[in-house]
Amino acid sequence: MPLNINCKIDGMDKILSRRNLEDRGKAQEFFTTEVARMANPYVPFKSGALKDSQVTISNGKIEYKAPYARRQYYSNSGNGKQGTNKGGIRGSRWIERMWADKGSGIVKSIAVFVGGKSK
Repeated sequence: MPLNINCKIDGMDKILSRRNLEDRGKAQEFFTTEVARMANPYVPFKSGALKDSQVTISNGKIEYKAPYARRQYYSNSGNGKQGTNKGGIRGSRWIERMWADKGSGIVKSIAVFVGGKSK
């Protein structure tokens, strides 16, 4: 007795779209926003301009627009309000330090957002 099996599988684009995983889709937007939100307490703070008003989030990028942002990112000494030298978490390379502290939580929230599970 022959056994015939037909298996219809949606294309990769359709599967990714169903999970909001298309290029620059909702999952990418959620991830970028979540990284920016979680990194906010790590950004050096003097007047608050770098931390709040001069940040743009678009197309999967977080841009700090202040003219001194690059210098702060790579060489901030952590001596400001809540700085790393004063027992706080604000200082240079805030994205990398935030990811080391909270990356697994972000991965879990993205997994939930797209309808999956993280390891």
